[in-house]
Amino acid sequence: MSNWSNLSHKFEPASKDLIDPSFRQGIDLTLNQLLETRVKPVIQWLAPESMVKTNRVGGFRSRFKGRGMDFDEVRMYQIGDDIRNIDWKVTARTGEAHTKLFKEEKEKPVFVVLDHMPSMFFGTAKVFKSVLASHIAAQLMWHTLSAGDRFGALAFSEQSHFEMKPSSNRRNCMRLLNKIVESHESTLQQCFAITSKKLENDSINQQSAPLQQENKLQKTLKRLRYLAKPGSVIHLISDFNQFDESCERLLSQLSQHADIHCVLVGDPIEADLPPEGIYGITNGFENGMLNTGQKSMRANYSNAYQAKSDRIKDFAISHRGIFTFVDTSYRQFAHGHSGSNQKASSKAGRGR
Repeated sequence: MSNWSNLSHKFEPASKDLIDPSFRQGIDLTLNQLLETRVKPVIQWLAPESMVKTNRVGGFRSRFKGRGMDFDEVRMYQIGDDIRNIDWKVTARTGEAHTKLFKEEKEKPVFVVLDHMPSMFFGTAKVFKSVLASHIAAQLMWHTLSAGDRFGALAFSEQSHFEMKPSSNRRNCMRLLNKIVESHESTLQQCFAITSKKLENDSINQQSAPLQQENKLQKTLKRLRYLAKPGSVIHLISDFNQFDESCERLLSQLSQHADIHCVLVGDPIEADLPPEGIYGITNGFENGMLNTGQKSMRANYSNAYQAKSDRIKDFAISHRGIFTFVDTSYRQFAHGHSGSNQKASSKAGRGR
């Protein structure tokens, strides 16, 4: 038994991070925070409910999408065996009838797609969206391992991409948590490296980039098509700023043999502008003024974000998936299949 699976093994609580004078609460991500989600859940969500999607095989419910069976071995054909399972290659090679045996799939592969793009490094409430998304990913990992399933992940940012195939080995999962922390802190430094050289390079890259360049989320979903086997569960944790028609098509294809859970991570100021007034704003390089007193602008701003949220929710529910919204103040709700058709989640994670 490894140290990670030993219940007596103790880790430093996340509160120890506050002792470090350089630690920025709600901005920096540490391994202690991800470890603490094992006993302090961030959110609650609805459990996926796999259902057979055709009328030709009956109206029963299945635990798995797809066959849910793995090949076990080949043995001599016996009277009563299903002739559809005869292994014709082995039969031809040996001259005697052989049949394939299958065993039920016991461990369900669970994937998390974690968005660490620059737009996630923002927050006006308790934490950055990127920190919240990482906490949710870690909580899903602990939940998956405790259920006896296999956990895998794909995390992407502007400069990097890393993945881990589904595994129930806790050492591998601990390495994944370290990679998440490294990716987060690396992207955080890049986002706030305020230099004129970076501004010039960004301007050059935008001018030289092709108009229809494939975005990072699309590339990650393409890669996921080769990793996610029938019966998988996919949790997509993102602000969905890059979710376009191509991403929607790829995720729709994945939903044909996998359960989809879309977790929209937002911030209160993304849904509603601050109170009416004139505010000074900056992108780190240039300063400007924002007037939030125009009612038409406020309405258009709120409607645009609501339309985005509704689009993700409708997509998830129409593909028999689950939609969860959570913002940086830990306000949350969920829609999907869990006994009843729709259900709101509770106030988990408040006061963290």
